[in-house]
Amino acid sequence: MSANKTSEALTVPATPASASASALPAAATTTTPTTTSAAVSEADTETSDAIATGGIVGVAADEIQGLAELKHFISELQEKIDAKRQLRQQNANFELPGDEYFARLDSSLKKNTAFVKKLKLFTSTQLEALLRELSALNLSKYISEICAALAEAKLKMTDVPAVVTLASKLHCTYADFNTQFLEAWQKALKATEKISNPSKLRVDLRLFAELVSSGVIQMKPGLALLGMVLVQLIALDKDDHSNFSIILSFCRHCGEEYAGLVPQKMQQLALKYDLEVPKSDFLSADKQLNLRTMLKGYFKALCKHVLAEQAALMNMTKNIRRTMECKGEISQEKREKCELMQASFDKLLASAQSLSELLGEPLPELTKESECCNPGTVIDNMLDSAAFGTLDPWGDDETRAFYTDLPDLRQFLPNFSAPKVDLETFEEPSELTEEAIDANIDAELDMDDPPSTTSDTALDKDQDEQQPTIAPAESGAAAAATTTGAAGATLAATPATAPLPIDKKMGSALMELGRQQQQQQQQQTQSQSQSQHLRQQFDVFLLNLFNCVNKELIDSAAIEFLLNYNTKHQRKKLTRTIFSVQRTRLDILPYLSRFVAIVHMCNTDVAADLSDLLRKEFKWHIRKKNQLNIESKLKIVRFIGELVKFGLFKKFDALGCLKMLLRDFIHHHIEMACAFVEVSGVYLYNCRDSRLLMNVFLDQMLRMKTATAMDSRHAAQIESVYYLVKPPESAKRELTPRPPMHEYIRHLIFEELCKQNVERCIKMLRRINWNDPDVYSYAIKCLSKAYLLRFPLIRCLADLVSGLSSYQPRAVTIVIDNVFEDIRAGLEIHSPKMSQRRIAMAKYLGEMYNYKLVESSHILNTLYSIISLGVTLDQSVNSPLDPPESLFRLKLACMLIDTCAPYFTSQATRKKLDYFLVFFQRYYWHKKSHPVFSKSENTSDLFPILVDHTYRDCLAGVRPKLKLYKNLEQAKEAIDQLQEQLYPQLKASSSNNNAQDASLSTINEITELDDGVTDDSGSSNDQRERQAAGGSEADQGNWTEYEAEPVAPPPPPEKSKEDLEFEQMYEKMTSDSYQERLKEPPLKATNKDIPVPMMARLQKKSYDQLNCNSAAQISKANAAAPATPANNANTLDGGSNVTAAAAATSSSDATANEGGGGGGSKSSGAVPFVLMVRGNKGGKQQFKSFVAPSDSQLAINLKLQEQKTREEKERVKRLTLNITERIEEEDYQESLLPLQQRNFTQSYYQKPNKHKFKHQKGAPDADLIFH
Repeated sequence: MSANKTSEALTVPATPASASASALPAAATTTTPTTTSAAVSEADTETSDAIATGGIVGVAADEIQGLAELKHFISELQEKIDAKRQLRQQNANFELPGDEYFARLDSSLKKNTAFVKKLKLFTSTQLEALLRELSALNLSKYISEICAALAEAKLKMTDVPAVVTLASKLHCTYADFNTQFLEAWQKALKATEKISNPSKLRVDLRLFAELVSSGVIQMKPGLALLGMVLVQLIALDKDDHSNFSIILSFCRHCGEEYAGLVPQKMQQLALKYDLEVPKSDFLSADKQLNLRTMLKGYFKALCKHVLAEQAALMNMTKNIRRTMECKGEISQEKREKCELMQASFDKLLASAQSLSELLGEPLPELTKESECCNPGTVIDNMLDSAAFGTLDPWGDDETRAFYTDLPDLRQFLPNFSAPKVDLETFEEPSELTEEAIDANIDAELDMDDPPSTTSDTALDKDQDEQQPTIAPAESGAAAAATTTGAAGATLAATPATAPLPIDKKMGSALMELGRQQQQQQQQQTQSQSQSQHLRQQFDVFLLNLFNCVNKELIDSAAIEFLLNYNTKHQRKKLTRTIFSVQRTRLDILPYLSRFVAIVHMCNTDVAADLSDLLRKEFKWHIRKKNQLNIESKLKIVRFIGELVKFGLFKKFDALGCLKMLLRDFIHHHIEMACAFVEVSGVYLYNCRDSRLLMNVFLDQMLRMKTATAMDSRHAAQIESVYYLVKPPESAKRELTPRPPMHEYIRHLIFEELCKQNVERCIKMLRRINWNDPDVYSYAIKCLSKAYLLRFPLIRCLADLVSGLSSYQPRAVTIVIDNVFEDIRAGLEIHSPKMSQRRIAMAKYLGEMYNYKLVESSHILNTLYSIISLGVTLDQSVNSPLDPPESLFRLKLACMLIDTCAPYFTSQATRKKLDYFLVFFQRYYWHKKSHPVFSKSENTSDLFPILVDHTYRDCLAGVRPKLKLYKNLEQAKEAIDQLQEQLYPQLKASSSNNNAQDASLSTINEITELDDGVTDDSGSSNDQRERQAAGGSEADQGNWTEYEAEPVAPPPPPEKSKEDLEFEQMYEKMTSDSYQERLKEPPLKATNKDIPVPMMARLQKKSYDQLNCNSAAQISKANAAAPATPANNANTLDGGSNVTAAAAATSSSDATANEGGGGGGSKSSGAVPFVLMVRGNKGGKQQFKSFVAPSDSQLAINLKLQEQKTREEKERVKRLTLNITERIEEEDYQESLLPLQQRNFTQSYYQKPNKHKFKHQKGAPDADLIFH
């Protein structure tokens, strides 16, 4: 109690006689605030001086707060010490009043006893009233009762200062109060082994200490009694520390006076800021040291107790964790025991920390495992630690939206308000334990629920249709009876009210009766028609409900039901209809569950009734124990699983259903349990309250599978659902970071590459260091993996490789080789998981042909390999590389043909492709006619129609007019005819061989009609020139694997001295010859062909003769050997007067009449020529006709030259046309794009501007122009 309150309490005298006695407290009251304020102001002055002198300049905010807290503590402690000092002086220096003072006071028994009773129920609020009564009563004869009442009163900590004030007043008024008060406390303060009321002892101990320090009780006997009580409390409390709260309370309130205890934090702050903490002068330092030593000993014992409690708590935590891992649950007894132990440990630890702060002694280090037990209970921490991170019951946002995002009915229902859901019905139990589930299962199985008859939908519908029709009839009859009774009443009442004639009365009554009956009949017919129409509409709604197979449709159906059909009778009918869904319609169960969830927001009876029906039906199947109706059983458990995910079926009941199945885990129960876990297992396993129990059930299923000899199908189902819910933890492979250059190459090829920036990617790839072997090999590796790109971008990758071929031909060659090797490896390793890769690489190869990177011979070789490598034509032999049921090679060949076959434009390549299509059709019919795809002979019922359409579309795109073979026999006959036509010698050799090889070997390609013809003249519509990828044509068919390191060329041989001299002389001679040739005048170029004059042309040929001649020329040209230029010169060298020989087509046409007039035999065996001869004396040119044999070198060379000229013109023509068509196609494709994506700059296929070609004088050179 502060000195101010003490002085106020003591300065309320009842008579003037007490004024002298209270003068000293008044003086003390006036001086105490002055002293306290002076101390505080002095501390403030010192702080301000320190700040002013720069001692605490730049101090942080927490330091400022600590300094303010220290000042406040020092001021409060100083006030408390000063108030106690003044109160001790007041109680030590006082004068007792005389007998005259007591004579004037009231000594009545009634008031004195009432005062004593008030003291037994003392509170701080009664202090002023009791002081007034004390000053008016003479209590000299009641001192012992007053002392006993104060010692036995049940006080609070807040009442202690008021009791000290009242006791001080009594001490200063009555002489024997001190001794009797001490005796009363000696009886009250008895520390026994078992304290009955620790709360009272805690308050009494502080009150007695305050009385001793205030001087109310003498110091020597008071300290002796107080020390005895403390020693007994500490001595009796070394084991369980049950009295720790009493000792801690004494140290908090009285520790500074009796033991010099100051909080450690304040001591540190005082040392930091160099401030002095005031100390009490009540006891000397040696006496305080004794009590402090005793308290430190108690604290050490307390620390040992804290460590022991922590060890016990850790052991129990470990046992609980082991139990939860094994059983997935904890019994209620263990749960409560653990929670009590956790609460007591938390309280003990907090108290020990407080005592450590007061004594300045550190706490022992606790193990880290106890930290997880500090917040909350152990059970919650167990559940949190078993969660393994964030739990997601749904897996993806779409599934979460389907099960949680229900439509807001306020947008559709005008008067919608949230329904009052019965929490007891839909609330989950507080604990999901196996014991509770077992008890619930036993209770439910004891109840003999009849099987549900709701599944008989036809009977229910008939009953529903009969009941409404009977009800209106009954209501109509009742209404008619009511009307008749009313009419009778009217007839009975009419004579009494109106005295009309009988005839008139009867007529009016009958008319009124007829009118009422007519109105009632009309109302009945209208109501019947409306109800019948509404019933029909609802029946149609129920039928259409099972057609709602997406989220939007089922939401609309739910809103329609709530708007139009939301009545009690129709809700029951809806529940029965949903429950009786067909057992095969498992796909609609999630949507029906969502429908029920939406309706449940307005009416809870549908979900409750449906859950009850499913639960009863499930229990009936469990009790039946038959092996029938497996589809109905699976429908029930799947429906329950869907309702669980919508929160309409309790998790507790769902896990109980699973427990029922695990009790008798055989036959149909296995399939039902697997179906339930498949639908809702992931959800229950990822919910916090059901995770552990679901984990136990899953482990139990797996153990039963291992310990029981069950069907392999059931074992596979159990493993499937187990790993669906608990996928095996795969070891995460640590990815090694790629170098920055590798990342850049991958970024360009796999991310940036598209149709618009192919040129940019080419430029960027050209800038990389191709001389670095690592970069070189990695770029080739990325360019070879077309299957890592999106399928439409494969063409862009081929374009990219084509652009690089001009700068890195070696790398492009290796890329092409890798593509061929990849396709070959796919043919040699039959693996379905490589299907996408093989399709992509086939597409890549075709695009490479389109961009002139590979020859047509390589494409045809690949096509033949696809239909022949590892293929057997014997249906009794199954090839591991091409199984009978595998049709992937058909798709692969179709992909390659679709990609590049349209660009086989030359006559030779088209002919080769036609030959291949014959073998391709034979392979197709070989696959289609296999017994795997045909039930009986000449049928193909099981052949996939998609593959058939792919095959037909492929051939129609390449050869629209091609006649397809209708069976395998026709295809074989076509191949035999083709072989007889191309290789007639094979027929003779095959007749000698009795055994024929059943395997389909690769067909050798037919050689070109002429070596000079280029078969890929029209195979490209692109802007780039064709690059030689593999050397000569003879070496291009044999692709080999290139090494990553290029082979260094051999060193050149050393040159001798004679070689060097020869080279110098040769260079000098060539330079001199070149200088002399420059001085000579330029020679006019001579024409190779001289036109024959018109006068030399005698007669024109007919069209038939031209065709015959051209055919004869081509056939002979193929058989004859080409002549050399030397032979040609020798033939024409006939004399000096011969100037030129014209072998043009025009000359042969002009002189054909000479051979044609004599007969056909002559013209067919000889070739007419015209020889131009110059006159001897510069006369006119003379023309002489002669006939050369067709087998002469002159005729053969002429025909070969003509044929080459025609083919060259045809090639140039086709090249020009193809380029034009390609440009038109690209322009059309670009016109289809939106305006934002169009490229209005120079066309992609437009050649860059070049300098205009300057024609040279003389005959033009076609090769220079077009190449």
